[in-house]
Parts: sequence; structure tokens; C-alpha cells
Amino acid sequence: MSEQEIREGMLLAVWDEPPLDFDPDTLIRRVEQKKSRRRALVAVGVATAMIAVASLSLPGLLPRDRDTQLGAETQTSSSSAPTESPERKAQRIGDKLVESLGVRMTNFKELYASFAPGRNPVYPPSATRAPEWKPDEKEYSGFLYLTDGIGPTALQVRVSKKSFSKNAFCGGSTTCQEVKQEDGSVLHSVEQLYDSPQVQQAAVARQFESGLIVEITAYAYNPSNGNGQRETVPVRVGVLTELVMEPGINWE
Repeated sequence: MSEQEIREGMLLAVWDEPPLDFDPDTLIRRVEQKKSRRRALVAVGVATAMIAVASLSLPGLLPRDRDTQLGAETQTSSSSAPTESPERKAQRIGDKLVESLGVRMTNFKELYASFAPGRNPVYPPSATRAPEWKPDEKEYSGFLYLTDGIGPTALQVRVSKKSFSKNAFCGGSTTCQEVKQEDGSVLHSVEQLYDSPQVQQAAVARQFESGLIVEITAYAYNPSNGNGQRETVPVRVGVLTELVMEPGINWE
């Protein structure tokens, strides 16, 4: 038997036997190393996949240029709101007065407001052309037109920065009152009889710290044309006070 044949026979005889220097601890360490290496490879693969997905979806979420929605929102928030014109502000206040008066007195068949620039009300016969509102107009006046069971009449409204005279406003009436408000404004109110058993004039004036004066006056006639004599005023001072103190109106 040759040496080669003897070697092959020996290999066949010990093929399934562990080597003489076999160490079980070394085998276990190798197995653990292979398992750790396999977990690391799997984690790297998952992270790589997530980065790939994010890189594909992120460009669609970010603005591509300055004209995108993100840029538009930034520009919109930084831009200031347009300034309301004096004419529009006066009409808005008039509409609010109409609404407030209509809620407090439901006997009116018709009710609307009309204002023009300037502290002196414009009477229809003298209004030959439309009034011109200045961009910085601070004073305006006009009427709250109303129609009740007696007929058409109006309340006079005046918003101005004139100097206020308490004596002139009260006219010597003993019923004239002055009340300081929480916002710092002062409310003046008066009802005049003028040798009549019924109230012939009711007026309120709200004087702001800024110098703005808001006056609302009711007469026993129609102040918009001087006609329509009545026994008494269509609106008493209590309702006039609620109008000039209406919380929904920013007079200034």
C-alpha cells in the first residue's frame, strides 16, 4: 500500500472527528461574531434604504424657488394691511349705528345713515355735488335717517376735533350730566324742554382724551331739513348714550 493510499484512508477514518486542537469556546466566539456582523449589515441596509426614500420625497416638500408657497407666506405676513379710507370708515360706523339702533328700537319702518366730510352736516338742498373726502379726513357728520309711525325724521351725528364747551352743550339745563368712563373718555348728556312739557332736544357727547368729540342729537323736528315738527324727540337720551358707547364702534 502506497503512502498516498494510507493518507486517504486515515482522512476517511477521521473525517467526522473534530481536530485534536478543537476548542469549543473559540467556536462559540466565532458564531457570535458572525451573528453580530450579520446584524450590522442588516442595520446598514435599512438605514441606506431610509436615506434613499427621504432623498426622493424631500425635494417635493421643499420650495424650489423664491416664488413658492413658503416664500409667498413670508411675503404676505410681512406686508401690512391696506389702510381704510375715511369715507369707508364713516359709512361702516353709520351701518353699525343703524344696526344698534334697530335692535334697541323696533318701531322704525326705515333706517339708514349718510355722512359727509366736515364737522357741519350737509343738508340735501345745499348738496349740489358729491362731497370730496380727503385721505387724512378726521371730521365728518351727517344723519341717521329714520321713519316711524309719525313720519320721517333723523338723528344728527357729528364727529370732530373741535374744542368742547360744557356750558354751551348743557345750555343751562339742570339735567346735564358728566360721567367719566373706564377708557378715559367723558360722557356728557342732556335733555332740554325749552318751556315745553315734553323733551324737545336730547343730546350726548363723548369726549376722548385724544380730543375727538362724538355728538349724537335728537330734535323734536327733522334736523336734516328743518321740517316735521313733533311733540317730543323720537329717541331719548338713554338710547343715544348706548349708541355713542356702542362697544362695536371704534370712533378713533
